[in-house]
Amino acid sequence: MPENIRRTQSLYRRTMLRGGMAGAVTLGLGARAGFATDNTVRIGFLYPNLTTLILGVAQQIGAYQRQNLTVKDERFTSGQSVDGAQALWTGDLDLYFGGGPEVATLDSRSVDAGSGAPVAVVSGANAGHTNFVLGNKIKATSFDELVGHNLRIAVSSPSSDHLALFQGWLRVEKHMTPDQLGWQFLPVQGADMPTALLTDQIDGFLHSEPTTTLAIMSHAGRLFMSARSGDFGKDPPPMTFLMGNRAFLEKKPDLARRFMAAVFDANAHYSAASKEDNIKLISSWSGVKPEVLQIAYPRINPIMSMTKAQAQKWWDYIGVAMVARGEVSKKIEPFRDLFALQFQPLPASEI
Repeated sequence: MPENIRRTQSLYRRTMLRGGMAGAVTLGLGARAGFATDNTVRIGFLYPNLTTLILGVAQQIGAYQRQNLTVKDERFTSGQSVDGAQALWTGDLDLYFGGGPEVATLDSRSVDAGSGAPVAVVSGANAGHTNFVLGNKIKATSFDELVGHNLRIAVSSPSSDHLALFQGWLRVEKHMTPDQLGWQFLPVQGADMPTALLTDQIDGFLHSEPTTTLAIMSHAGRLFMSARSGDFGKDPPPMTFLMGNRAFLEKKPDLARRFMAAVFDANAHYSAASKEDNIKLISSWSGVKPEVLQIAYPRINPIMSMTKAQAQKWWDYIGVAMVARGEVSKKIEPFRDLFALQFQPLPASEI
């Protein structure tokens, strides 16, 4: 096996092993004896990656304890995003933090069946975290040069929020359909994307950090487009959603508000901290090495918050296209069936 491939695989094994070990720690460790079971929140989230980083910040600064919450977690890999949303729908979870398209699809099924939407979007995070990494052998300098070429582009799953953002930008900004591109979108686990690119199994991928930086560091590819830099439209909406089971939100709204208060404390902490302190925190949470984070840091934005205007932009970019493709019912009304933003500590004018 070539040495550069061995280095790439070794780097990923070390990164993800450390992440897995960190994942063995429960978010509920700070809960004190004597709290009623009503203080427990069951949350599922994607891990190990940086899309759910703000939960790690909340854990490490004691934000849950300050809200008298016991947070029990269940972790899903990026390829299991649909499984997490379904566990929320069935009531096995109170909250789920993962890709956005799943919640619209699940609610659509229920609305079409004549029932109310069982899941709601409470907030969102990771605005601008989508990157398009292209293999080094492709010498294009602009997106338009890639149109019509038979490219093999990896995504973590067909419901990937990165793919959803890309397709929304393609429709709204470029006035194109995926069929006009001539590309193949192939499901590949994020941890395997740099190696697949290095070995010419794919031509590029849509993903977030640290996958992007690991591909660059191993010379598997180059950053071609970044939502953080405005390459997928101005002010991209949050793409990872915090979703709630509606029965939980209706029965225990105070718990939902206290959870969001803890998250907003984490937002404030991350925003005020230095780059050096944040890199230490991110590395501790995710297992990603500090030298990787030094490069990735400008493209990491874990802040969780979602205004009505941002929700509307998500719907215009992604929801409208899902309705047009028949993936979401025409009966869905986004601010009745999908978004429930009132649990966030935001001004009333923003929700």
